[in-house]
Formats: sequence, C-alpha cells, structure tokens
Amino acid sequence: MRVAALAGATMSLPALADTLEASAAQRALTNKPVFFTADQDATVAELADTIIPTTSTPGAKAAKVNEIIDILVKDCYKEADQKAFLEGLARTNKLSQDAYGKAFVQLDPTQRIEIVKKLEAEAKQQKADMAAAKAQNASGQQDVQMPGEKRKSATPFFTMIKDLTLTGYFTSEVGATQALEYVAVPGRYDGCVPLKAGQKAWAI
Repeated sequence: MRVAALAGATMSLPALADTLEASAAQRALTNKPVFFTADQDATVAELADTIIPTTSTPGAKAAKVNEIIDILVKDCYKEADQKAFLEGLARTNKLSQDAYGKAFVQLDPTQRIEIVKKLEAEAKQQKADMAAAKAQNASGQQDVQMPGEKRKSATPFFTMIKDLTLTGYFTSEVGATQALEYVAVPGRYDGCVPLKAGQKAWAI
C-alpha cells in the first residue's frame, strides 16, 4: 500500500508501516474516514482539489488524496499538529461563511480559490511573525507578541495541507502515471535469462 511508502522513515519503523496499512485497510473496508468526520473529509477533498485541480490531467480528488491525508494526519501527526490541522479546517469554513455565507464545499471554484489565497496569505504572515519572534529572541529582547507555546515553529495550516496534497498526489497512481512521466523500476521481468559459462548469479 502506498501510504506506508510515503515517508522513508517507515522503512526503518515497521510498526508505523503496519499502523498505516491497518488504517488504509480500515478506510477501504468501511469507506469512511479513520480520523476526520465526514464533513472534514469532504472539506479536505475540495481543498486538495483546489490546490491541484483537474486540467489536462486528473486532479487531487480523482487521485483520492483526501484518503491519504486522513491516514497520514491520524498516524503520523502529533496530537498538537492534529489539533492545528482541524483548527485549520474550521478556519477555512469560517472564512467561507464570512465571505460567501456558505461552507467551503458549497463554494464555486472561483470562490474556493479566493479562500485558498486567504489561507496562503495567513500562512505567510504566520511564518513572518515566527521569524520576527525568533530574531527578537536571538537579540535578547523579550518576545511579548507570541506566548511560549506558539513561539515554537508551528507549521501553518496551509503549509500542512499543501505539502500533504502534493505528497499524496504525486505518489498516487494517477499522479505518478498521468501527471508525471512514469518509468517502471526495475522494469521488465525476464524469468529465464541464459548465463554464460562461469558467470556469477545476478544480485537481488
């Protein structure tokens, strides 16, 4: 299952790989999210599809990127990051309600792009604030802008959803074979190859 191969660390952490596989199997069996609510899952699907829409190639929704994000947030994110991600989804819907009086999934594509632009702008501002706080601390000045917990490098929601979308999409069959140029590795399998006299066996 590709979810177990998304992070190289899983190769050295078989327990995590097993957990990812179990979550993927549960989602496939029940056809329900393993971490998100149904509404949150739908919001993630539309956000991902706004980031990578269908053009000449299928978009994130066609690649079922929301399913991968659901599993990765459940099994690979710390509790604080899970909370931040869910707060980001709630923030997305608040921006949508404030601007258009509807939830994000009910917006048209143009409106969704505007909300995503707002999320991106907020993420840039959050990063700028954290950089300023770090510089202030380095200069020995007391940071009165950000509490101790927030002073740590918290990843903005839009950064999380964008990174997860790109990772999920380009490791999917759709992304790898239709959006990218795919070459199978190791390639064609030859079940019987004649060996020359004295030739060493092939390495595996």
